[in-house]
Amino acid sequence: MKGIVVDVLKEVFDELSIKPIFKIVDSDSRIQAELIAGRIQMAMLYSKNAERQRYLIYPDQSFIDISWNLFIRNEDLGKIQFTNYQDLTSLNIGVVKDVSYTEEFLNSGLKFIQVPRTGLELRMLLAKRFDAIPLPTVSTIFEAKESEALSQITYLPKVIKNKPYYNVFSKSTKYPDIQSISQRYDEIILNMKNDGRILRIFEKYLGAGHQWNDQ
Repeated sequence: MKGIVVDVLKEVFDELSIKPIFKIVDSDSRIQAELIAGRIQMAMLYSKNAERQRYLIYPDQSFIDISWNLFIRNEDLGKIQFTNYQDLTSLNIGVVKDVSYTEEFLNSGLKFIQVPRTGLELRMLLAKRFDAIPLPTVSTIFEAKESEALSQITYLPKVIKNKPYYNVFSKSTKYPDIQSISQRYDEIILNMKNDGRILRIFEKYLGAGHQWNDQ
């Protein structure tokens, strides 16, 4: 398994003398259930909210911001406008169960069509199960390119949300010293920011000149 976050975590855990086991889980609900039960110790790229802070340890350090845009079918470009949520009242909007959207979006009064799990969003959009769906922009473009769906979708320019995402730890896990591991994680991430290692990992995947979060 590889990728920006995976490569960063491999370096972190190498310094901690821990050999991580990476698993792909295609359901946000299942990931959260496993975290709450303590059966997994860590999850990648979670936004911060009060509900999740009840069962997750959030580190201080984030090294990636993620923007979300509204994706539509390419054939609807020019037909669907989005300057505010009122523009979308006649549409069916896809949402994925247990994904953290903004309060403004959730309270917008739009007609939501639920996607049962992650991984189905583009398939359902192209099957016309709904008209539009908010998704993380860069990873969705990458996924569409890999699945050869890129020519069939596009996204509207207005950003729905942009916020830091964190690699989080389970409060319920029986893994020894998880609190101290999360503290050491912060120290190592900060060192990696300062010595350029995180920047080099970003450039490996995205090339030079990208923007990254150094908060």
